[in-house]
Amino acid sequence: MDELGIDVQVVSVPPPGADRLATDDAIALARAANDTISAWSRAYPSRFVGLYTLPTSDIKASLDELDRCTGELGMRGFGCYSNLNGRPLDDVSLFPIYERLADLGHPVYIHPTVPLATEATDLDIHPVLIYGWAFDATVAMTHLVYGRVMERFPEINWIVADVGGVLAFFAQRAINIYTGRTDELRDRYGLTENPIDTFRRFYVDTADHPPDTLRCARDFFGGDHLVFGTNYPYGPNEGCLFVRNSLAAVDGLGLSDVERDAVLGGTAARLLKLA
Repeated sequence: MDELGIDVQVVSVPPPGADRLATDDAIALARAANDTISAWSRAYPSRFVGLYTLPTSDIKASLDELDRCTGELGMRGFGCYSNLNGRPLDDVSLFPIYERLADLGHPVYIHPTVPLATEATDLDIHPVLIYGWAFDATVAMTHLVYGRVMERFPEINWIVADVGGVLAFFAQRAINIYTGRTDELRDRYGLTENPIDTFRRFYVDTADHPPDTLRCARDFFGGDHLVFGTNYPYGPNEGCLFVRNSLAAVDGLGLSDVERDAVLGGTAARLLKLA
């Protein structure tokens, strides 16, 4: 971190997580992961911020663990996945978790995981990682919008890894389709606002994408909804290459000093209530 000029690192559990396991194993894994991450955060409170994972196969156990993480362990948000062992994020069984998060004002960080369509497409791991995960993140965002989770729980800020999947790249097509069908969509799904406006409420991270990709995301979501991401510790040079790439990409956007400071930390600090 010192070598790369990183002041604070937000730590979460990458997929696969506790969501894949049945209750007892899920609880044990979630507790072990949360204890480890919170130990780093408490040992170095100015350098690490922890996001908790939850044993979502059991909602009561998830609520108990959420209370332990936010009370005893002092963790700052929920590290979630684009689906929870095949369960979409607008599943009503998850609403008690969202209610607790809304009361706390904690953000949710969504990382893509094994896509729901993997078996149907019969793809091996490499194209799934390249294309499938981005698609699944976009599907997750769509569930949160059309399932009215975003409208029901406006207190929750949602951050999506890897520039928010493919939504920004198809933004004009989405706008074209939604324009003129807004009333139909509102009636069908009970939406109170244009879904495009709701999609723009997501925050997205920059993780190892070049400036052109980040410009596309900024044009759709807005520069104030970009947060710095790196995919560390994955990648060459013990993860350092991806961090350097991400820093160079942000520099390549030609942002003002104020905008750059927001992307590199200010916005994340606000979402995590660090500032």
